[in-house]
Amino acid sequence: MIGLGGAASAGDVPQIRYLDRPSGVMVQTEAATQDTAFAIASVGKTMTAVASLRRVDRGRLGLEDKAAAWIAPDIVQGFGGLNGITLRHLLTMTSGIPDYYTEDYLEDALDDPDRIQRADIALSYAFGEPQLFEPGTDFDYSNTNYVLLGLILEAETGKSYAGAMQQEVFAPAGMTNSFVFGSRPLPIGFADVPDEVRRYYQGAGFGDGGVIATAADVAQFYRTLFIDQTLLPSDLLAALTTDPLGVGYGMGIELDAATIGHSGGDLGFTSDVRLHRPTGTLAIELVADEDAETGWTEDQMPN
Repeated sequence: MIGLGGAASAGDVPQIRYLDRPSGVMVQTEAATQDTAFAIASVGKTMTAVASLRRVDRGRLGLEDKAAAWIAPDIVQGFGGLNGITLRHLLTMTSGIPDYYTEDYLEDALDDPDRIQRADIALSYAFGEPQLFEPGTDFDYSNTNYVLLGLILEAETGKSYAGAMQQEVFAPAGMTNSFVFGSRPLPIGFADVPDEVRRYYQGAGFGDGGVIATAADVAQFYRTLFIDQTLLPSDLLAALTTDPLGVGYGMGIELDAATIGHSGGDLGFTSDVRLHRPTGTLAIELVADEDAETGWTEDQMPN
């Protein structure tokens, strides 16, 4: 492993760039180390999708299951019945459910995290909003889909979302420094961020972006899933990477020809992962800055 970064200077934003290609692994850091944990935001949607598909593989969930059958009645009612919406629709962002993650939600979560940072309360920020389209007919990137998937995992496994992720993703993938925020204290190696950001990540994380991880663990997940192909059987891996509407999105994964991955952004953090499947070239960028540019990952992909 080759370190490309020098000593960090005062005022640097914590950041790590991790590049794994046939010639070796290169890591560049600023105000961070390879053990620094970051909130990876929507990069974790791929992990939620994998956990869901592993339960499908066991026959405990079905892609055509009605979401309403697994969701608490008050939430179902808040969304007008979730009529016709299946797990497949949630996974592929084709449900038409509006997004709960608004400025109002974030402001309230910062003001009163103990009350607001609960999945059922968070979802209520989208209650009563009109459905955007009939399920399966269009695509809209709505975080609500993946909060609901986290609740479905809880209902089916009998575990918390954090426990389900540990069982279905972190442990089988060998991710030793990953967890859902709110399920344990923030590690000493958590990226240096302002106090209000730290308080937010001491609250509960949801299925849409609740994972804290190191770059090495994110790399381990991608290798295990797409290169070793030991997390999912071939048919479900194919389902994960199938774009049903030609919009560049599968099940919690962004698709662009031979390159796949996911971007993410949440309070205080930006993240991006790109994998060139033919060569196995993997680029990961994690930054403790919600306004950071992450085009570096795409620049590392072979032409």
